[in-house]
Amino acid sequence: MRRDRAWLSVILLLALALRLAAGLSQDAAVVYADAGGDATWYLANGYALASGFDDGRLPGYNPQLYPDGYPIRLRSLPTPPLYLLFVGLPQMLFAPEAAIIVIRVIQALLGAVTCFFAYRLACVVSGDRRAGLITAGVLAVSPAFVLETAQITTETLYIFLIAAALLLYVELVNRRAFHPTSATPSTFWPLVLVGVLLGLATLTRAVLLLFPLGLALHLLLVAGMRSGLRRAALLLAVYGLVVGSWTVYNLARWNRFIIAGEGFAAFLYIGATGQGWQGGDATDEALAEQGALPPETEDQQAIYLENAQALIRSDPLGYLQRRIGQLANAHLQPHGTLLFGGAGIKELIGDWLREERTLSGLAALAQSPGFWPKLALYLLHYAGLILGLAGLWLMRRRWPVVLPLAGFMLYVPLIHLALDAIPRYIFPTTLFWWVFAGIALAYLWQMMRQPERPGSFSYPAEMVD
Repeated sequence: MRRDRAWLSVILLLALALRLAAGLSQDAAVVYADAGGDATWYLANGYALASGFDDGRLPGYNPQLYPDGYPIRLRSLPTPPLYLLFVGLPQMLFAPEAAIIVIRVIQALLGAVTCFFAYRLACVVSGDRRAGLITAGVLAVSPAFVLETAQITTETLYIFLIAAALLLYVELVNRRAFHPTSATPSTFWPLVLVGVLLGLATLTRAVLLLFPLGLALHLLLVAGMRSGLRRAALLLAVYGLVVGSWTVYNLARWNRFIIAGEGFAAFLYIGATGQGWQGGDATDEALAEQGALPPETEDQQAIYLENAQALIRSDPLGYLQRRIGQLANAHLQPHGTLLFGGAGIKELIGDWLREERTLSGLAALAQSPGFWPKLALYLLHYAGLILGLAGLWLMRRRWPVVLPLAGFMLYVPLIHLALDAIPRYIFPTTLFWWVFAGIALAYLWQMMRQPERPGSFSYPAEMVD
């Protein structure tokens, strides 16, 4: 046990060091010069929301593209507020470049703690610390997870919150705290905390909005109808209060009714077109060119929804093919390859197979910009998917603790079957794929060491401290 803790400490310190190195080695000023991308949008709207700025032109954000100031319309903000506040508050306290450094340091810490959450999840599900160490070790060095903490995007905070919520939840399930005949203490406060964490995760990414309903159904399965209903009602009530705080704020300030976020209609329209996300401005311009979106309209979401419905009705089979194809591509393409620039590995290998097929050509291919980090992303991505499926099968009899994690892994692609799907949106499931992949690797390790006892992998839950 002491050796396992020593290894875990080394892994977590390595995870933190790599994330700090990735974030602090990048020029903080470049973020503010982003050509109209997500980072500039988050920073500008985050500062406006945190500082109480009203709608108008906010100076200082990408002045080359917005010389008159960045356009702010908080009264029609499509996203939940938590990440905006997360990046807005440091900008109020520090100079612009220092604020980016602070954000990246905090995200590096969150990323390292998330590795610990992944360790605990694998331990709880399998009862084997080796599975936890493998999972944490892979996530600690994975380029996708390391580089993500340096980006001004919601993924790091969102994954941290959903991992914390599901870890606390499966810990309760593993202790049989929900069992109808359990004599364990009340689960009131832990369930309250689960509800708060899920609410905060939804106020980071609104796409999680319906997922707690699945946990409520799971409570009915593990706690029985009577006890499960009480606990499910508590969980959903707390969750609703947290998410509803943003609804109340919007009603009080702008007389606008919103639940979590308002971007669902826009992403439904983008998914219906099959063209993928090209930025909010580009999407609005495409609609404006069709005469469907008047400038500064107050009812953008209704127009998005109307146009999405028209596209679906005009070609339902084509719509279904586009959605399945885009979702498949989002799963098959690893997240993070675009951070390295240059041609993609698939294009490079395809060109080599079609044109050269020589060792010198292969050597040149291996020297192309970003080739090896991209190759690592591909190998880890597909290893996680294949070994994750194996781990799910191995743990099938542990369904009470497996279902919440597998449910999230299924919920994300299902919701993006209707909405726009890109690798970044599917990326949060990767942590949970590697929880089960780590379990499969630990099982293979035991088989190699003790081939005569291949079925002795699962240990009693009490062996996990």
